[in-house]
Order: sequence, then structure tokens, then C-alpha cells
Amino acid sequence: MRSNALLVLLTALGSALCWWPVSAKPSLDLPSWIPLACAAISTGLSTSLNHSRWPLFLLASGLGTFSGLCLSYWIWWPSDPIAVPWVPYSVAANTVAAVLVSLVAGLAARRLPMSNRTWRPAVWIALFGCVAFGPVALALTSPLVEQRIARNDRIAAERFTSLKNAVERTAEAEGAGRLCDGRALELHYSGPPFSDEDWRRVTGNYVKQDGYFFMVYCREKGGYTIDAGPARGQDGTRRFCTDESGKVGCRMDGMGSLTVQVLTVPELGSALCQYASRTSRTLDCAPGVLHGRK
Repeated sequence: MRSNALLVLLTALGSALCWWPVSAKPSLDLPSWIPLACAAISTGLSTSLNHSRWPLFLLASGLGTFSGLCLSYWIWWPSDPIAVPWVPYSVAANTVAAVLVSLVAGLAARRLPMSNRTWRPAVWIALFGCVAFGPVALALTSPLVEQRIARNDRIAAERFTSLKNAVERTAEAEGAGRLCDGRALELHYSGPPFSDEDWRRVTGNYVKQDGYFFMVYCREKGGYTIDAGPARGQDGTRRFCTDESGKVGCRMDGMGSLTVQVLTVPELGSALCQYASRTSRTLDCAPGVLHGRK
């Protein structure tokens, strides 16, 4: 009796806790099928240990999934207002999906001979592993996300610098009229790779690589702007921008806002502060990033 109760509890916990690392913000961007696989495996393993109680394990899987999803949304409520109305549908759809895959796993496990004494310890260990997956993955999320952000920031800086050099070399070798030709830019580019589709779209459209968006925007009379920034806050922390002047920074927009990402030229920040004082603009000269208003 105690082993049956423990199997029900482990099935419910394995189905519930596996949603945490998927729902957490920031997240590891784990595929959505992983929690469903955990629910199915938990049900299948429990059924292999006790064939007669498999409907109870199926019920535990469904209730565990529902409870895990509700708790996940309670802890990590969506920040996007558009996603909020879809929360009940997400809970319902994922619960139904978990029940279906658990049903298949349970029926399949019933056809297998009950685990003998040799394999039963391994099955129990695997079941405890399914339960531990969620908390362990959640504990690893923060350090792994920090590593991902650091990596994305480094690669984005390399891509931006190489893209800036490619635009300048293209303008010198082939003229400003070729700046809107991604293939021409590719010939002079030597940084982390873009895909062929990226090169076809990068001049006038944002393309995404390693958590960052990149675009080369062509303007009249040989003018251009190269812009790069993280796709999401959990993908990166830096913003890069330059134009035909060759300086690393963004020009004033319609709202009078100026954002500058200082790369390897500390003097640029000092020069901008001096320029601001001469032109009656104020700048917050924070390390690495300047933000100002007219």
C-alpha cells in the first residue's frame, strides 16, 4: 500500500515539477515537449511497477500537470499583456496533452512484463530522476542564462564590429551604391557567420543570430545605419549602433533620444559629453552606455 501511494505521489510530482524550468523567467528555452515527456515517462515507469494501478497513475499525471502549470503561472505570470488571456487555454491544452501521452505510455507499459527484481531498482531510480529533473533544471537556469548572455554579448560585439568593417570596405571598394547589396557585404565580412538568408535580408530587415537582431539600413546619398540589439532581455545586455560617420553611436531620433554603446574607444564617451555641454544637451555618462535628451 505504501509503495502504491509513493508511486502515485512520484507520478504527480514528476508531471508537475517538470513545468517549472520551462515556465521560469528567464528560462533556458527548453522545448515544450520535455514536460510532456516527463509526464509520460513517470506514468509509464509507475505502471511498469504496478500494472493494476495504472488508471490511478494516469489521474495523478493529469492532476500533477494541471497543478504544476497553475503554480508556474502563479509564480511567473506572463509579462506580455497579449499572452495573459491565453493562460487558461494553455493550461487546459497542456493538461489534455499530458493526459493523452500518459495514456499511451501507460497502455504501452501494461503490455510489458512487470519489472523483475533485477530491474525494479533501476526503474525506481529513473522515476526519482524524473521528479528531480524540474528542480535541478530550475536551479541551473540562472547560471546557465548568465553564461548565455555573456556569450551572446561577446559574439554580438564581434558581429557588429565585423559588419561595420564590411560596410566600410564595401563603400571604399565598390562604392556607396553597393551597401544595400547583402552579397557585396558578405564578400568583405570576416566575423561570426550569417546564413545565406540573413545576407539576403540584412539590408533593410532585422535578422537574428545568437539572441541578437542585426540590420544595415541604407539611406540616401550613401548614408547608412547599422543597428544591433538583444531580441529579449534574457538574451543580451548591450546595444550597438553606428552610421556613415564611422562613430559608434546612434543618431538622434524623432523623440530627441540618443543611445550610445561604447565599445573599445573610451574617448568617445568623453567627446560626447563635451559635445552635449556645447549643444545644451544633457547626458548621463554611465559606464558603457550613454543616454541623453535634447
